[in-house]
Amino acid sequence: ATGAAGGKDENLTVFVTDIHVSGLPDAFPKPCERLARFVDEVLAMNPRPARVVSLGDLAYLHGLPEDYAKSKPILKKLEDAGIELAFAMGNHDRRSAFKEAWPEYVAKSPVPGRIVNIVSLGTADLVVLDGLQGSDDRARTDMGPGQAKLFPDVFAWCKKELPKRERPFFVCAHWPVQEFTYPVKGKGKTSDLAKWLVDHAPQCKGYIYGHLHRWRPEWIHVDWKTSRTFRTLCLPSNGLWGDIGYATFRTSADRAVCSLELRDFYFPREPETSARPAAWKVKVEETRGQRVTFLYDRGEAVNT
Repeated sequence: ATGAAGGKDENLTVFVTDIHVSGLPDAFPKPCERLARFVDEVLAMNPRPARVVSLGDLAYLHGLPEDYAKSKPILKKLEDAGIELAFAMGNHDRRSAFKEAWPEYVAKSPVPGRIVNIVSLGTADLVVLDGLQGSDDRARTDMGPGQAKLFPDVFAWCKKELPKRERPFFVCAHWPVQEFTYPVKGKGKTSDLAKWLVDHAPQCKGYIYGHLHRWRPEWIHVDWKTSRTFRTLCLPSNGLWGDIGYATFRTSADRAVCSLELRDFYFPREPETSARPAAWKVKVEETRGQRVTFLYDRGEAVNT
């Protein structure tokens, strides 16, 4: 494959999100089993990806230290094989518990107290944002705040760094971009991050996220008068209800192609094989193998 060297392709990235592994003794075992299978599939790729990016909800529901302690040895197999890891925070995560397991990834953040990073994707970059609200000292049974927040310090960093970037880049976080809003000074209203990126960050080519547990490409109509649009892509959960799987992301000189690796669908709980609705099989067959192509020159994308 183009860009492959020594069995690893610098232009190949794997996205995974909503892993939801629990470390409690009576935990639902399926997410952990799926994570182990995911790692085996990545290690079996030829060439292997240069990096794996997790877009949040690495923890099951409560962001407990036990959750990260359970998933780390599995994910560490990727790191030990020379595959770079990157992480975003989800609504079920806790920064403090995550930091106990992965302190080196927290230390990379240019915004103190948040988990923000820039990751090279070969011919493009990935900007990882942190929208996790709430306090880390919440009760162990607290599942965390569902909605995201565009923190003033994170937005200030975006305003300083993103407009001057010369390489194509993608923004990612756990939540849909529509949840990242900011007040417009002097107008008494709010605007959203997608519009800001279109207006001020010309090299931004799209937004990638999780949280909704489904594969969902979407156009956002930023400005009807000027026909400006912005492309977002929601990825499936690897571990817990909905579309089950992950995605590969290959960059090249003029585009990036995201391909769905769908493994299953179920909702809300996985039943015995004999009790699975026939429609679930049809849904998997219809969705598996779909791709989204992001073009660098225009910042647009095409479904295939």
